[in-house]
Amino acid sequence: MKNTCKNCGETLKGKYCFECGEKVVETNDFSLKTMFAEVVDGIFNIDSKVYQTFLNLLFKPGKLTSKYIEGIRKPFMKPIQVFLITNILFFLLLTQADILRIPAKYYFNDGIKEKVFELVQNSGKTEIQLSQEYDSISTNFSKGAVIIFVPLLGVILWVLFYKTNFLFGMHLIFAMHYLSFFFLSCLLAITVNRFGNRAVQIFITLTNVLFLILAIKQVYKNSLFISIFKSIIIIISFVFLTAGYRTLISYLSFKML
Repeated sequence: MKNTCKNCGETLKGKYCFECGEKVVETNDFSLKTMFAEVVDGIFNIDSKVYQTFLNLLFKPGKLTSKYIEGIRKPFMKPIQVFLITNILFFLLLTQADILRIPAKYYFNDGIKEKVFELVQNSGKTEIQLSQEYDSISTNFSKGAVIIFVPLLGVILWVLFYKTNFLFGMHLIFAMHYLSFFFLSCLLAITVNRFGNRAVQIFITLTNVLFLILAIKQVYKNSLFISIFKSIIIIISFVFLTAGYRTLISYLSFKML
């Protein structure tokens, strides 16, 4: 009787199924030595992927995107994983940041003072209570909706680099890697926070422009001059996207009160 794969039912030829890759179960697989080796291997493989991914993201702009497009993917985390992890870190460590939303202390005094007063009268809640609710809603809302930046930025890249004949999905990979770097640059900006908001803004702008220039040269093979020019366009577009996003998130969050 032929041995078949327990996972997919294919006939086995060796210790691994050629169809699904499932390993044939052996008694030795359950020995303490084997199980301990698998645990150690799993830990170091994960660590290696994380290390390689973020090392390349921070110090080798565009390489992650190029490798992924070329099909070299095993040594690195998937683009969506990198995007989600940096997104989570951003919101966990910069909870009070006003980059992707307008905090109540600013929004409630930004031309809607009368609406806030009406809401206080109608809801029976104090302005402090409404501010706390608004901040909670806008923070959670901005976390969940931030994925919208990926296709929007993808469209901008598609327009700027239409001559490259890249598929739209390739632009989305670049967008996810760039946005991941953006979140990390915001976290790293904490190091210059003691010099004031202006220093933070300059740090984020310069690091992002530099990343884009190098990444564009790496991925799209543009000249230095063209890379600089298109990087500036992307940054300006991203600033407008962010401003519109903050306004929309704040408006909808206030409506939910």
